[in-house]
Amino acid sequence: MKIAHLLGQYLLQNKKMQLQGIGEFVLDNYYENPFENEKGRVRLPGNTIQFSPDKRTKEDAGLIEFISQRAGKMKPLASSDLEDFLNIGKQLLNVSKQFYIEGLGTLILNDNNNYDFIQGNEVMVATVPEEIISKKRVVKREEHTDDMSFEDGYPKPGKTSANALRKSLILFALVLGLAIIGWIVYYFFQQWQNNKNGQDSTLENIQPVIPSPAQTQDSLKAGTDSLATVAPANNNGDYTYKVIIETSKRQRALSRYKDLQKMGYDVQLSTEDSITFNLYTTVIGPLSDTSRSRDSITRFFGRKARIELK
Repeated sequence: MKIAHLLGQYLLQNKKMQLQGIGEFVLDNYYENPFENEKGRVRLPGNTIQFSPDKRTKEDAGLIEFISQRAGKMKPLASSDLEDFLNIGKQLLNVSKQFYIEGLGTLILNDNNNYDFIQGNEVMVATVPEEIISKKRVVKREEHTDDMSFEDGYPKPGKTSANALRKSLILFALVLGLAIIGWIVYYFFQQWQNNKNGQDSTLENIQPVIPSPAQTQDSLKAGTDSLATVAPANNNGDYTYKVIIETSKRQRALSRYKDLQKMGYDVQLSTEDSITFNLYTTVIGPLSDTSRSRDSITRFFGRKARIELK
């Protein structure tokens, strides 16, 4: 129930009410007319509520007790709710806004920095018989288990079905999140493992460049023509030589090699230091065609090729 409704009920029952930091309200010259009651509501004639502003007014203990009983809360909580309600109203008054209390009227801040009260022409104060309130309170305690417990001398909120459902949802979301993370880790691990296996199988096909003793001796001779050291592959005068398509680092070379193999191109890999790799194809033909072969492969692969004689 709203605090404002309880304020009106308390004033109607007690005929006097103090609001801390605001002032005192007195219900004067009012006599209840049973013929004017409609569905638990009472009509108050105008100018029956007298207001005396006093910012030094203390908390009304009777009002706190009344709110505690009607709202079914402990007194500290009832006092805190009332204080929060009045603090909001004071903030509105401090910025020249009206503080409307439903069931009573409107407070405003005048030019003298004091409070004025304007009662509505027809103030409606809701009243509910105490027997009905008691029955509702008993039913609520029987149907719900969220009452405060005082185990070990400290207040502890009871467990509710809503709390259990919320915990179940949180646990389900946590398990689902862990399962998704596990699947992602497993998927990328499998991808890495497959790539590693593919690279290992590719490395088995890489031909290391090992110079022959004849080539080593020829390289030591100054001014020796490299073409003169190449022996013809057959009696037709054709030579076997490499056309280097690309020279790159390990990862790039392995990836490019696999792609070209899938496309059906006859390419090979070679390396001298396991860091830099040559991607090449082997050509058999006369040495006079090396330039033409190099230019043709350059145009086809989009990279500048070069000739390497075996």
